[in-house]
Amino acid sequence: MRIRTFVLAASLATTGLLALPGTTSAAAPAPSADDFNGDGYRDLVVAAPSATVSGREEAGSVVVLYGSASGPSAAKKKLLTQATTNVPGTPETADRFGGSVSSADLDLDGYADLVVGAPGEDVDGTSNLGTVTVIWGSASGLTGGANLPATHGSDGVGCAYGTDLATVAKTPYPNAEVRVAGGCSVWTFRAPVTRAGKPFSKSQRVMGPSAAKLVTGDLNGDQRADEAEISVPLGDFPSGGVYVNRSGGSYEPPLSHDGDNAAIGDVNGDGYGDLVVGDSADTTIEGHPQEGTGHEGGQVAVWLGSASGVDAGTAPLLVHQSTPGVPGSSEHGDLFGADVSVADVDGDGYADIAVGAPGESLGSAKRAGSVVVVPGGPSGPTGAGSYSITQDSTGVPGTAEREDAFGTTVRLADLTKDGKPELVVGTPGERAPGATRNTGGVWTFKGSAAGPALSGSTSLMAGSVGLPTSSDTYWANVLAP
Repeated sequence: MRIRTFVLAASLATTGLLALPGTTSAAAPAPSADDFNGDGYRDLVVAAPSATVSGREEAGSVVVLYGSASGPSAAKKKLLTQATTNVPGTPETADRFGGSVSSADLDLDGYADLVVGAPGEDVDGTSNLGTVTVIWGSASGLTGGANLPATHGSDGVGCAYGTDLATVAKTPYPNAEVRVAGGCSVWTFRAPVTRAGKPFSKSQRVMGPSAAKLVTGDLNGDQRADEAEISVPLGDFPSGGVYVNRSGGSYEPPLSHDGDNAAIGDVNGDGYGDLVVGDSADTTIEGHPQEGTGHEGGQVAVWLGSASGVDAGTAPLLVHQSTPGVPGSSEHGDLFGADVSVADVDGDGYADIAVGAPGESLGSAKRAGSVVVVPGGPSGPTGAGSYSITQDSTGVPGTAEREDAFGTTVRLADLTKDGKPELVVGTPGERAPGATRNTGGVWTFKGSAAGPALSGSTSLMAGSVGLPTSSDTYWANVLAP
């Protein structure tokens, strides 16, 4: 079985058609799936599932940075844990609340709601069964919550319900859906969801014993969401791969390459979403070849969408640090492709790809990390015109240091409502000046006509948003998609 490397685990050592009966008529759905307070600005969700809460290690915390014309800041934030008033549950060791996060307007009141997975939660005496909590948006922001119910049946110890989340704003039905992945199944919950956590409907699709990653988007231009699932082998089960579940419900054959995360966007400007899969695994471990389809140091594979979706029989476009035009070189442990995000950062009509490489060494700073922006174009991403951003880049706060893991998570989104996507970079290994713990931080690069601007970029440390600094918090190990 191929051994996969997830940056903190390896490098940092851990790591409905009608309203429901009895409900009142709802407001129009929230115009943005991540505007929790209805002010018109998208909000940024940055999680720390390894955070200590009430003395419980890895109980988990989620920080919401509310948007504004100047971008996210610590001045307007919400810190959420299972100790927060009216949030279900109790902080317990290894719950990992915030292990996955997503958002959508699930109660149809006009405000986006936050969805949080806690895949390590013990339920009714069953270890690591997992829970998923919806925290309600409102004019005053996020408040209260309810758990989404799952009847696990044969699901057992370690199924980790809530390993990943994906929300879908537009489906064959008029309302949003939230899809919940775990080690044993994928659940779909359809809005509206009552304040008691009861969805309009729910369904379960049983999977093999693997931890799935989910991404949704339109790959065939029918204005409905297709779903890509990445199954990562666990233990002695070698059944990993990338699968596409079309909006009508039919599975495609497994795609020809592995991966550990994905995004969907139109990288060649033809009007169809393209599937971008990050595959950060090396092809060798201690000199021994590993099973899989990756590239030493990691790679990104791109399947172009079409009227019939992605073609499983077609080889993807591959981009790695040996591709001409891509900065750096392919080296063992770079983790190029540890996370990917897709948006048109320069306004040329082609979506670009932000690629995290948190294992990248910069001089003597081992695993300091970098982010590479790979431009899209009429032929898709060729590597030409790519550029790298690190903490040693001019204008970027901080200094590249050993084990920073800059680029563990990346997100492209317009947070300032100016039509230009910001680049957000998670750096969970960052230590504040004088600190001895990996508390973590998040860097924000303002969008511009030329792409993410280094000048004026900002950084936030875990301590500035109320997270503990006396333990390894690894804030920004998870970003909302």
